[in-house]
Amino acid sequence: MTAPQTLVEHRDGALHLRGPLVFASVGAALAQSLALLPRQGTAVIDLGEVAQADSAALALLVEWRKFAARQGLRLELRAVPAQLRELAAAAGLDALCA
Repeated sequence: MTAPQTLVEHRDGALHLRGPLVFASVGAALAQSLALLPRQGTAVIDLGEVAQADSAALALLVEWRKFAARQGLRLELRAVPAQLRELAAAAGLDALCA
C-alpha cells in the first residue's frame, strides 16, 4: 500500500498544497514546503486544494509558524479547508489558521 502524498509547488508567488495533509503525508509536505518558502518578506501558503486534513495538519501549521518566526517572515495562509479550521477550533488553536 502506498502512502498518500501531498504535492507542494510554488506558483503565482505562493506555495500551493494539493492532496491529503494527514499523518502519512505531513512529514514530506513539511520538508518540501520549508525548502520552497522564502527567507524574508511574506510566505503565502494556499491550502485550497487540500483534500483531507487530520491532526497532523495542525502540527504542520505549528511548524510553519515556528519557521516564519525564526526567519522573521509574515505567514499568510489562504483557503484553509473547513475540516482543518474545525480541528483547530476543537483544539483551541484557532489562531493557527489566521
